[in-house]
Amino acid sequence: IMPEIDGYEVCKILKKNPKTSGIPIIFLSALNDIDNKVTAFEIGGVDYITKPFNTLEVIARVKTHLKLHYMLEEMNVLLKESFHEIYTPLGLIKSSLSLQTLSQGDNEHLQNIRASVQSLHSIYEDLYYAIKKEVREYSPEWIDLEYFLKNRITLFQAQMEYKKLTYSLHSEIDSPMIHINTTELERLIDNLLSNALKYANKNSEITIKIIPKNGKIKLIITNKSKAIENPKKLFDKLYREDHSVMGLGIGLSIVKKICEKYDIDIEVESCDHQISFILSYRENR
Repeated sequence: IMPEIDGYEVCKILKKNPKTSGIPIIFLSALNDIDNKVTAFEIGGVDYITKPFNTLEVIARVKTHLKLHYMLEEMNVLLKESFHEIYTPLGLIKSSLSLQTLSQGDNEHLQNIRASVQSLHSIYEDLYYAIKKEVREYSPEWIDLEYFLKNRITLFQAQMEYKKLTYSLHSEIDSPMIHINTTELERLIDNLLSNALKYANKNSEITIKIIPKNGKIKLIITNKSKAIENPKKLFDKLYREDHSVMGLGIGLSIVKKICEKYDIDIEVESCDHQISFILSYRENR
Protein backbone atom coordinates (compact mmCIF):
# COMPACT_ATOMS: atom_id res chain seq x y z
CA ILE A 1 0.00 0.00 0.00
CA MET A 2 1.37 3.43 -0.93
CA PRO A 3 1.52 6.01 1.90
CA GLU A 4 -0.65 9.18 1.73
CA ILE A 5 -1.38 8.91 -2.01
CA ASP A 6 -2.44 5.88 -4.06
CA GLY A 7 -1.37 4.75 -7.52
CA TYR A 8 -4.47 6.19 -9.15
CA GLU A 9 -3.63 9.71 -7.94
CA VAL A 10 -0.01 9.33 -9.05
CA CYS A 11 -1.23 8.27 -12.50
CA LYS A 12 -3.59 11.26 -12.75
CA ILE A 13 -0.80 13.67 -11.76
CA LEU A 14 1.57 12.21 -14.35
CA LYS A 15 -1.08 12.31 -17.09
CA LYS A 16 -1.94 15.96 -16.38
CA ASN A 17 1.67 17.08 -16.81
CA PRO A 18 2.62 17.49 -20.51
CA LYS A 19 6.21 16.46 -19.67
CA THR A 20 5.14 13.09 -18.22
CA SER A 21 1.79 12.45 -19.91
CA GLY A 22 3.35 10.16 -22.52
CA ILE A 23 5.03 7.80 -20.04
CA PRO A 24 3.41 4.34 -20.14
CA ILE A 25 2.11 3.41 -16.67
CA ILE A 26 1.73 -0.20 -15.52
CA PHE A 27 -0.24 -0.90 -12.33
CA LEU A 28 1.14 -3.58 -10.01
CA SER A 29 -1.46 -4.33 -7.34
CA ALA A 30 -2.87 -6.87 -4.91
CA LEU A 31 -6.37 -5.67 -5.83
CA ASN A 32 -7.84 -8.15 -8.27
CA ASP A 33 -11.43 -6.94 -8.74
CA ILE A 34 -12.69 -5.71 -12.10
CA ASP A 35 -13.61 -2.19 -10.86
CA ASN A 36 -10.01 -1.39 -9.89
CA LYS A 37 -8.70 -2.74 -13.18
CA VAL A 38 -11.18 -0.68 -15.21
CA THR A 39 -10.37 2.47 -13.20
CA ALA A 40 -6.65 1.99 -13.87
CA PHE A 41 -7.21 1.83 -17.63
CA GLU A 42 -9.70 4.73 -17.65
CA ILE A 43 -7.22 7.13 -16.03
CA GLY A 44 -4.42 6.26 -18.45
CA GLY A 45 -2.79 3.00 -17.40
CA VAL A 46 -1.52 0.74 -20.20
CA ASP A 47 -1.45 -2.50 -18.20
CA TYR A 48 -2.55 -4.00 -14.87
CA ILE A 49 -0.67 -6.85 -13.17
CA THR A 50 -1.94 -8.50 -10.00
CA LYS A 51 0.05 -10.07 -7.19
CA PRO A 52 1.51 -12.60 -6.88
CA PHE A 53 3.41 -11.86 -10.08
CA ASN A 54 6.18 -13.46 -12.08
CA THR A 55 9.23 -11.22 -12.43
CA LEU A 56 10.02 -12.38 -15.97
CA GLU A 57 6.45 -11.65 -17.05
CA VAL A 58 6.61 -8.13 -15.59
CA ILE A 59 9.92 -7.43 -17.36
CA ALA A 60 8.51 -8.73 -20.65
CA ARG A 61 5.43 -6.50 -20.34
CA VAL A 62 7.57 -3.45 -19.50
CA LYS A 63 9.77 -4.07 -22.56
CA THR A 64 6.70 -4.48 -24.79
CA HIS A 65 5.10 -1.22 -23.63
CA LEU A 66 8.40 0.68 -23.93
CA LYS A 67 8.80 -0.63 -27.48
CA LEU A 68 5.28 0.53 -28.35
CA HIS A 69 5.97 3.89 -26.68
CA TYR A 70 9.13 4.48 -28.73
CA MET A 71 7.36 3.43 -31.93
CA LEU A 72 4.62 6.00 -31.24
CA GLU A 73 7.25 8.67 -30.53
CA GLU A 74 8.97 7.92 -33.84
CA MET A 75 5.62 8.11 -35.62
CA ASN A 76 4.90 11.52 -34.02
CA VAL A 77 8.31 12.82 -35.08
CA LEU A 78 7.70 11.60 -38.63
CA LEU A 79 4.27 13.28 -38.72
CA LYS A 80 5.66 16.57 -37.41
CA GLU A 81 8.46 16.57 -39.99
CA SER A 82 5.94 15.73 -42.72
CA PHE A 83 3.78 18.79 -42.02
CA HIS A 84 6.27 21.18 -43.63
CA GLU A 85 6.61 18.90 -46.65
CA ILE A 86 2.82 18.90 -47.07
CA TYR A 87 2.21 22.59 -46.42
CA THR A 88 4.81 23.91 -48.88
CA PRO A 89 3.31 22.33 -52.04
CA LEU A 90 -0.20 23.25 -50.87
CA GLY A 91 0.89 26.87 -50.63
CA LEU A 92 2.44 26.73 -54.10
CA ILE A 93 -0.74 25.23 -55.58
CA LYS A 94 -2.89 27.97 -54.01
CA SER A 95 -0.55 30.68 -55.32
CA SER A 96 -0.53 29.14 -58.80
CA LEU A 97 -4.33 28.96 -58.81
CA SER A 98 -4.57 32.64 -57.94
CA LEU A 99 -2.19 33.57 -60.76
CA GLN A 100 -4.04 31.31 -63.21
CA THR A 101 -7.35 32.95 -62.30
CA LEU A 102 -5.90 36.44 -62.75
CA SER A 103 -4.37 35.66 -66.15
CA GLN A 104 -7.09 33.47 -67.70
CA GLY A 105 -10.21 34.16 -65.65
CA ASP A 106 -12.23 31.77 -63.52
CA ASN A 107 -13.92 28.57 -64.66
CA GLU A 108 -15.52 25.45 -63.21
CA HIS A 109 -12.29 23.42 -63.31
CA LEU A 110 -10.38 26.03 -61.31
CA GLN A 111 -13.23 26.25 -58.81
CA ASN A 112 -13.06 22.48 -58.36
CA ILE A 113 -9.30 22.58 -57.78
CA ARG A 114 -9.60 25.46 -55.28
CA ALA A 115 -12.32 23.62 -53.36
CA SER A 116 -10.18 20.47 -53.21
CA VAL A 117 -7.11 22.41 -52.08
CA GLN A 118 -9.12 24.07 -49.29
CA SER A 119 -10.37 20.65 -48.18
CA LEU A 120 -6.79 19.37 -48.06
CA HIS A 121 -5.75 22.47 -46.12
CA SER A 122 -8.49 21.83 -43.54
CA ILE A 123 -7.30 18.22 -43.14
CA TYR A 124 -3.75 19.52 -42.66
CA GLU A 125 -4.88 21.95 -39.94
CA ASP A 126 -6.79 19.19 -38.12
CA LEU A 127 -3.80 16.84 -38.17
CA TYR A 128 -1.46 19.61 -37.02
CA TYR A 129 -3.77 20.47 -34.11
CA ALA A 130 -4.22 16.78 -33.16
CA ILE A 131 -0.44 16.33 -32.95
CA LYS A 132 0.35 19.62 -31.18
CA LYS A 133 -2.53 19.81 -28.67
CA GLU A 134 -0.85 17.48 -26.15
CA VAL A 135 2.28 19.60 -25.80
CA ARG A 136 1.13 23.13 -26.57
CA GLU A 137 -0.55 25.50 -24.14
CA TYR A 138 -3.68 27.11 -25.57
CA SER A 139 -4.55 30.26 -23.60
CA PRO A 140 -8.16 31.50 -23.89
CA GLU A 141 -9.24 35.06 -24.71
CA TRP A 142 -12.52 36.90 -25.30
CA ILE A 143 -13.55 36.72 -28.97
CA ASP A 144 -16.51 38.25 -30.81
CA LEU A 145 -18.17 35.14 -32.25
CA GLU A 146 -20.13 36.90 -35.01
CA TYR A 147 -17.07 38.79 -36.28
CA PHE A 148 -15.02 35.60 -36.10
CA LEU A 149 -17.59 33.65 -38.13
CA LYS A 150 -17.70 36.31 -40.85
CA ASN A 151 -13.93 36.04 -41.28
CA ARG A 152 -13.75 32.24 -41.23
CA ILE A 153 -16.54 31.63 -43.74
CA THR A 154 -14.67 33.61 -46.41
CA LEU A 155 -12.07 30.81 -46.41
CA PHE A 156 -14.70 28.43 -47.75
CA GLN A 157 -15.72 30.57 -50.72
CA ALA A 158 -14.25 28.09 -53.20
CA GLN A 159 -16.29 25.17 -51.85
CA MET A 160 -19.46 27.29 -51.86
CA GLU A 161 -18.91 28.41 -55.45
CA TYR A 162 -18.21 24.85 -56.60
CA LYS A 163 -21.46 23.50 -55.08
CA LYS A 164 -23.46 26.67 -55.88
CA LEU A 165 -24.10 27.28 -52.16
CA THR A 166 -25.08 30.50 -50.42
CA TYR A 167 -25.07 31.36 -46.74
CA SER A 168 -26.79 33.69 -44.31
CA LEU A 169 -25.41 34.82 -40.96
CA HIS A 170 -27.70 36.46 -38.41
CA SER A 171 -27.10 37.32 -34.76
CA GLU A 172 -29.80 38.38 -32.32
CA ILE A 173 -27.06 39.37 -29.86
CA ASP A 174 -24.92 42.48 -30.15
CA SER A 175 -21.26 41.36 -30.10
CA PRO A 176 -21.74 37.78 -28.79
CA MET A 177 -18.52 36.93 -26.94
CA ILE A 178 -16.91 33.57 -26.22
CA HIS A 179 -13.93 32.82 -23.95
CA ILE A 180 -11.71 30.39 -25.85
CA ASN A 181 -8.32 30.08 -27.51
CA THR A 182 -8.23 31.45 -31.07
CA THR A 183 -6.62 28.36 -32.60
CA GLU A 184 -9.15 26.06 -30.95
CA LEU A 185 -12.05 28.25 -32.05
CA GLU A 186 -10.67 28.07 -35.59
CA ARG A 187 -10.71 24.27 -35.46
CA LEU A 188 -14.17 24.28 -33.91
CA ILE A 189 -15.78 26.66 -36.41
CA ASP A 190 -13.84 25.48 -39.48
CA ASN A 191 -14.83 21.87 -38.90
CA LEU A 192 -18.50 22.72 -38.39
CA LEU A 193 -18.55 24.92 -41.50
CA SER A 194 -16.59 22.37 -43.54
CA ASN A 195 -18.95 19.60 -42.48
CA ALA A 196 -22.01 21.69 -43.36
CA LEU A 197 -20.61 22.52 -46.80
CA LYS A 198 -19.38 19.02 -47.66
CA TYR A 199 -22.72 17.37 -46.94
CA ALA A 200 -25.02 20.16 -48.15
CA ASN A 201 -27.17 19.61 -51.21
CA LYS A 202 -26.06 21.56 -54.28
CA ASN A 203 -27.79 24.92 -54.89
CA SER A 204 -28.86 25.19 -51.24
CA GLU A 205 -28.29 27.64 -48.38
CA ILE A 206 -26.25 27.31 -45.20
CA THR A 207 -27.85 29.26 -42.34
CA ILE A 208 -25.89 30.42 -39.32
CA LYS A 209 -27.72 31.90 -36.33
CA ILE A 210 -26.60 33.23 -32.96
CA ILE A 211 -29.46 33.52 -30.49
CA PRO A 212 -29.98 33.91 -26.72
CA LYS A 213 -31.88 31.11 -24.98
CA ASN A 214 -32.33 30.22 -21.30
CA GLY A 215 -29.41 32.36 -20.21
CA LYS A 216 -27.08 30.86 -22.81
CA ILE A 217 -25.72 31.84 -26.21
CA LYS A 218 -26.63 29.39 -28.97
CA LEU A 219 -24.82 29.00 -32.29
CA ILE A 220 -26.86 27.06 -34.85
CA ILE A 221 -25.37 25.96 -38.19
CA THR A 222 -27.92 24.36 -40.53
CA ASN A 223 -27.63 22.83 -43.99
CA LYS A 224 -29.99 21.08 -46.38
CA SER A 225 -28.89 17.46 -46.54
CA LYS A 226 -30.01 13.86 -46.40
CA ALA A 227 -30.77 12.45 -42.96
CA ILE A 228 -27.92 11.29 -40.72
CA GLU A 229 -27.86 7.51 -40.41
CA ASN A 230 -25.84 7.24 -37.17
CA PRO A 231 -26.03 10.54 -35.23
CA LYS A 232 -24.56 8.95 -32.06
CA LYS A 233 -21.37 8.05 -33.95
CA LEU A 234 -20.80 11.44 -35.57
CA PHE A 235 -18.27 12.56 -32.96
CA ASP A 236 -16.37 9.26 -32.86
CA LYS A 237 -12.81 9.50 -34.10
CA LEU A 238 -12.37 8.24 -37.69
CA TYR A 239 -16.13 7.83 -38.21
CA ARG A 240 -17.35 9.05 -41.61
CA GLU A 241 -21.03 9.21 -42.52
CA ASP A 242 -20.31 9.15 -46.25
CA HIS A 243 -17.02 7.72 -47.55
CA SER A 244 -17.48 9.42 -50.92
CA VAL A 245 -16.84 12.79 -49.21
CA MET A 246 -13.21 13.84 -48.71
CA GLY A 247 -12.00 13.68 -45.10
CA LEU A 248 -10.30 11.58 -42.43
CA GLY A 249 -13.11 11.45 -39.88
CA ILE A 250 -11.26 13.40 -37.18
CA GLY A 251 -12.85 16.85 -37.57
CA LEU A 252 -15.97 16.32 -35.47
CA SER A 253 -14.07 14.38 -32.81
CA ILE A 254 -11.83 17.46 -32.46
CA VAL A 255 -14.97 19.62 -32.21
CA LYS A 256 -16.31 17.40 -29.42
CA LYS A 257 -13.08 17.53 -27.40
CA ILE A 258 -12.81 21.31 -27.69
CA CYS A 259 -16.44 21.68 -26.59
CA GLU A 260 -15.81 19.45 -23.57
CA LYS A 261 -12.72 21.47 -22.65
CA TYR A 262 -14.65 24.77 -22.61
CA ASP A 263 -17.97 23.46 -21.19
CA ILE A 264 -19.79 24.02 -24.48
CA ASP A 265 -22.84 21.82 -25.05
CA ILE A 266 -23.15 20.41 -28.56
CA GLU A 267 -26.05 18.55 -30.13
CA VAL A 268 -27.17 17.48 -33.60
CA GLU A 269 -30.70 17.67 -34.98
CA SER A 270 -31.72 15.87 -38.17
CA CYS A 271 -35.22 16.32 -39.57
CA ASP A 272 -37.04 17.39 -42.76
CA HIS A 273 -33.86 17.03 -44.85
CA GLN A 274 -32.08 19.53 -42.59
CA ILE A 275 -29.05 18.97 -40.35
CA SER A 276 -28.34 21.41 -37.52
CA PHE A 277 -25.30 21.53 -35.25
CA ILE A 278 -26.16 23.49 -32.10
CA LEU A 279 -23.58 24.88 -29.66
CA SER A 280 -24.71 26.31 -26.30
CA TYR A 281 -22.55 28.10 -23.73
CA ARG A 282 -22.71 30.68 -20.97
CA GLU A 283 -20.84 33.91 -21.58
CA ASN A 284 -19.88 34.37 -17.88
CA ARG A 285 -17.86 37.54 -18.24
